[in-house]
Amino acid sequence: METTIGDAHRIFIDEDLHLAPRSRRTYDSAIKKFLEHVENDFGIDATTSPVTELTIEHVTSFLTSGMPRDLQTPEDISRMRTLQTQMAAVRKWYSYLAAFDFHPDLATDKLRTRIAAMMPRFTPPPPDVYLEDLEAIVEHVRALPREGKPGQDLRRLKVQAMIPFMFRTGVRVSELCALRRRDIDLADGTASIYRAKGGKSRTVLFDGPTAEALVTYWTARGDSGRGIGAHPAFSGRDKPGVPGKHISPRTVEHIVAQLSVAAGVEAEITPHSFRHGLATELVRRRVRESTVQTLLGHASPVTTRIYVHKTALEVSDEYQEAFGQYRRPLGS
Repeated sequence: METTIGDAHRIFIDEDLHLAPRSRRTYDSAIKKFLEHVENDFGIDATTSPVTELTIEHVTSFLTSGMPRDLQTPEDISRMRTLQTQMAAVRKWYSYLAAFDFHPDLATDKLRTRIAAMMPRFTPPPPDVYLEDLEAIVEHVRALPREGKPGQDLRRLKVQAMIPFMFRTGVRVSELCALRRRDIDLADGTASIYRAKGGKSRTVLFDGPTAEALVTYWTARGDSGRGIGAHPAFSGRDKPGVPGKHISPRTVEHIVAQLSVAAGVEAEITPHSFRHGLATELVRRRVRESTVQTLLGHASPVTTRIYVHKTALEVSDEYQEAFGQYRRPLGS
């Protein structure tokens, strides 16, 4: 019996897609959106129709239906960024279907050419970075009072190590959660990230205060004896003497959300915000673009340039050097 479209979708997402949990959810949502379009506009039911009914015309139709007419408003830009993500997911799925013989007749090269011809020239705007808010969260974390119960105080020490670690290394949340103690070298302030996004490994750096916070946390956790290198760098369960399993991305997201509220931050801050923050801070301190690219693990310098909005920062600095520091008007 031939594989249905729905089954091929689930196999791709659940069994064969090597992505971080957050990216996996994003790809799953994008393909579901695409299949809704295929059903509504072409009458193809994913639960019963064979996967071989999919064509490249379904993708180009989906692209046309989601394309904003102009790119002049924040809403248009947001739609375009969402569409780019959705198209990346659908293209990857189509390539998977062809490569693993679920649908070997799919002309993926032709699809790539058609999409390139249809997509407008578009450079995403720089991400919103709230350095003051990130620093407010870090200061709030540093000032957390000692807790009475050992488990609760261990959680405090974990948070005091984890938040600065994210801010100083720029690791993705999935990378943070996968770290073991032996991946972190306290002798030279480095951490090894294995099989990160795109299957690439890299080395990130952190500062002295972050190292001290890590040692304090691990000591309070009771790490000792042989085999501690295999312990998770950050535990999901805060119980002295029991390192437990690795913390989950969802738990990290929940902790960051709680800290944002406690620190009085109104902007939407996620674990990924600390990655943006590191990139921005490095650029502000005139760190070379190639170094920023290496630390963040970007395959292309183009991605780094957009990510850290280097040009915008330099233009602003040089403009104000020429005409004086900008001051907000009174009463505004």
